[in-house]
Amino acid sequence: MDWLTFLKDVIATQQFLQIFVGGCTMMLIGWMVTRARGDRDHLPPPAPVGIADVPPPFLQGPREAVDLMRELRDLARRQAEDISRIAECVRIVRDETRRQTEILGLIEREQAIENRSHERDRP
Repeated sequence: MDWLTFLKDVIATQQFLQIFVGGCTMMLIGWMVTRARGDRDHLPPPAPVGIADVPPPFLQGPREAVDLMRELRDLARRQAEDISRIAECVRIVRDETRRQTEILGLIEREQAIENRSHERDRP
């Protein structure tokens, strides 16, 4: 009878529940850490970090270097074309926004005039 009341008191104060959840959490963390250490062995080798780790194209030969330079030139040309298209789109959006703002201003003026005329008509 004494144990039953003690167990009810422990559960009522939630200390037992806190200890149980804390213990389960610690066991889960320990399992995850040991699992992560085991998975590390199956990872691919890391990618090159800096320019020093990547062999320069000139070590491959002059033809490959020229091909890479042509690709870079083509990429730069495409990038310039894309930037000019984006600038044109921004200009069009800016002009349209300005035009819509003017239209809204005209609508607000007409509404103000209409409201004033209705206020005059009221007795």
